[in-house]
Amino acid sequence: MNIIDRQTFVISINCATFATSALGVEVKSQVSLPMNLRFAADEMILKNISYNSGTTQDVADVVQIWCNKTNDGLIGSFPNGGGGNKLPVFCQHDEHFRISNSFQTGTFVLQLQQTGSGGSFSTVASYSPQPLISSYPNGSQTTYGIVTITLEFVKLKNKELY
Repeated sequence: MNIIDRQTFVISINCATFATSALGVEVKSQVSLPMNLRFAADEMILKNISYNSGTTQDVADVVQIWCNKTNDGLIGSFPNGGGGNKLPVFCQHDEHFRISNSFQTGTFVLQLQQTGSGGSFSTVASYSPQPLISSYPNGSQTTYGIVTITLEFVKLKNKELY
């Protein structure tokens, strides 16, 4: 086995906290988490994405997740609870992402971006980067539930193997 160390993080994000404040100030749908790993990680593995819209009124969309530490940037997506679908979403993953310049200590940033599948775009398709879920072109937020992301950081014995 090429993995010599691993550390798992479960990140929960309450999207309702991104709603525009009473003063009309937009709160960006971005989280910055200080992290301190036991080792310098070479790779990040996306293990799971779960989303529960609860009783909120999401605008139907697929939310994509962007990360500042991986070479790829976009690491996954999930459908929100719009369009009357109030069932929780559980997406099991095992996607491996190389980390640029390894990562041990610093700020880990995640952005929740909308894709426009909710009909707010006049285009047939969209591509990265996208506006954040808290800043739709018409100023309204699209996703209000709780998303939980399980990530595993690993140190590789041989970085040449992938």
